[in-house]
Amino acid sequence: MNSSEADSGRVLAHRYRLDEVIGAGGMGRVWKGVDTLLDRQVAVKELTTPPNLPAHEVEVLRTRMLREARSAAQLSHPSIITVFDVAEEDGLPWIVMELVRGRSLGDIIRDEGVLPVDRVADIGEQMAAGLAEAHGNGIVHRDVKPGNVLIAGNDRAVLTDFGIALLDGATHLTSTGLLIGSPSYLAPEIAHGHSATPASDVWSLGITLYQALEGTLPFDRPTPVATLTAIVTQDLPAPVNAGPLAPLLRDLCRKEPEDRPGIVEVRARLREIREAASAAVPTATAAGKKTAVVPAEPAAPVEPAAPAEPAAAPAPAAGRERTGGRLRTVLVVAVGLVVLAAAGITSALTAMNRGGEPDTGLVAEQQAGASSEEGAASPEEDASPGGASPEDAREEASEEQESEEDDRWDFLTVHTDSSGFTVEHPEDWTYERDGHMVYFRNPDGGYLLVDQTDTPGPDAAQDWRNLAPAASENFPGYTLTEIREIEGGWADAYLTAADWEFTYDGRGGRMHAVNRGFHTEQKGYALFLVASADDTAANLELLDRLSETFVPAA
Repeated sequence: MNSSEADSGRVLAHRYRLDEVIGAGGMGRVWKGVDTLLDRQVAVKELTTPPNLPAHEVEVLRTRMLREARSAAQLSHPSIITVFDVAEEDGLPWIVMELVRGRSLGDIIRDEGVLPVDRVADIGEQMAAGLAEAHGNGIVHRDVKPGNVLIAGNDRAVLTDFGIALLDGATHLTSTGLLIGSPSYLAPEIAHGHSATPASDVWSLGITLYQALEGTLPFDRPTPVATLTAIVTQDLPAPVNAGPLAPLLRDLCRKEPEDRPGIVEVRARLREIREAASAAVPTATAAGKKTAVVPAEPAAPVEPAAPAEPAAAPAPAAGRERTGGRLRTVLVVAVGLVVLAAAGITSALTAMNRGGEPDTGLVAEQQAGASSEEGAASPEEDASPGGASPEDAREEASEEQESEEDDRWDFLTVHTDSSGFTVEHPEDWTYERDGHMVYFRNPDGGYLLVDQTDTPGPDAAQDWRNLAPAASENFPGYTLTEIREIEGGWADAYLTAADWEFTYDGRGGRMHAVNRGFHTEQKGYALFLVASADDTAANLELLDRLSETFVPAA
């Protein structure tokens, strides 16, 4: 039976009811349906095959569709379509996915014409985030175009159609010389017959953004051959409407793949442009708050502006004021870096501001609880009838000290991550996931990033020593403080833990960084905090607190 004979009302696998066709393409149709078991709406992709198609070609299409399901199912990201299930009926697969309520970016461009810079940058940033997740998992999409980007409510962009995605180590399904993908969006190296790489997706993203800004395709010609020839031989036409996006478009569409920026840098630049284009106030400084810039790839770390002086510090959020008097701005940059992975390591860098108190880093002084002789009770008084014993007094003092310590961190709340770990973070910071990296973004700018891997190395300190020589080149004025193993306290819960501590020259002055790696038998984690070098104790104290509250996945 040909799957295209499916009718409305059909139920697949005794569970998924097909209601109406909401889309169609060369390989299949997409139905709006209902998961009758969970009573939720879903999208169901049907493989359609032409009549009399040879059996081996049907098998190629079937395998390609299963590859789509496997590719998307490996990925978990808000900007990638979620695959729930694959139902087999009559020897053909049906992919059950989340139902994204919205039009494709292609439909929006067709109906609305050119889009404003801030909107294109926002959509592009989300697409780049989804591609970063895919590339980080060894998956190249190979067909990035407006028709494969759904735009849901609040302009959420969702990458779809991983039907021709290429997985590392997967068998190629096409004959030699056969081009796969839409010709107008193909990268020059694909037109030359080379294999697709993440850089090929970067090119296609550039063409997609160009089309959204200009309303036309830069290399589109009357025939596929003429289009491919133009892609290989012609320069990118100068955009008219791109404004601050123009330099990025040129970089995305460089002919040589090695000359294009990586997808993490692309995302960083898009966010910076989007924030600058949509901000109601100048991005440099407004009312004592700094505007954060999303990090580029390691080759070009982005640094914050100089921290404000105490008199200019913003007021703390509710529940964040500490005992100790006046507040000052503590500039903290948090970056996650999984250094324990044997296969590969990535890093990210950004800036954030939060309110603090002058002595927040001096743990010993805060916990000493020293009292003056004038108000202290003598041993004789303690031993007098009806008086508190020395033991009682010490216990009461200890309880008061613990209460004060808890109050110092009362602006923190617990986050339980979908990957299994939990950690405290400031309650007014927002959560975002980018592949295996988890961000907690400060509304005043910046974030905390937690990174993780399933392939930890045996020695955290040695892993840092192996990484430092190459990674240090990304930090101007890099000066190593030390690489040290951590033992005792919170580190006893892990097989190995180590800090890589250094300073470097940031745009706001000398910066202090501590990259902390630790792992269990199953998982490796890293927390990376960077702050002004004027207050290294505060940075270490915050990192210690985060480490103490961190609970790895079971």
